[in-house]
Amino acid sequence: IVILPHNLRIVDYGLGHTGSVHDSYAFESTQIFRDHTAFLDEGEWLWADSAYPLQKWCVAPFKASHKW
Repeated sequence: IVILPHNLRIVDYGLGHTGSVHDSYAFESTQIFRDHTAFLDEGEWLWADSAYPLQKWCVAPFKASHKW
């Protein structure tokens, strides 16, 4: 997993997970997940897809609701 803000500068990454590991699990092993304030200034946030956990600083544009 590679984490880039709007300027496309790599700020964090996670290594060692197989391709079958869920994205959110790999994300939770990164430094930015454990301490986002070390990487993001006040008011900054990341876009993520719906596989990632929602945080004030990690925004998924759309979370699908499950309607069976």
